[in-house]
Amino acid sequence: MLFFSRFQELSEEKGMSTSAVATQLGIPKTTVTYWRQNPAAAPKTEQLLKIAQFFHVSTDYLLGNTDIKNPPGDLSAEEVAKVALFGGAEDVSEQAWSEVEDFVKYIKQKYNM
Repeated sequence: MLFFSRFQELSEEKGMSTSAVATQLGIPKTTVTYWRQNPAAAPKTEQLLKIAQFFHVSTDYLLGNTDIKNPPGDLSAEEVAKVALFGGAEDVSEQAWSEVEDFVKYIKQKYNM
């Protein structure tokens, strides 16, 4: 049931139900019900790609092949920095990130970078 668990978790993180996500992506609600009721079920390739793009995660993450939502090559420079500094980008407040950016500017100015 790993796929559906991840799909449900990501939907909740976005503040949406799994049905609402499916509707937005053009996936029938009956398909979501099937995924929920069949632990070994996984979406068709086209659906899997749509879901991965919607949530900005890898297909491997959705299928349970990895616990890393985005491979490093898929992360923006800001996301990589947040992971390096804070262990992830999810819980970094705008104020905290703004302070980090200000500090970086200060260091660049100090060392003429």
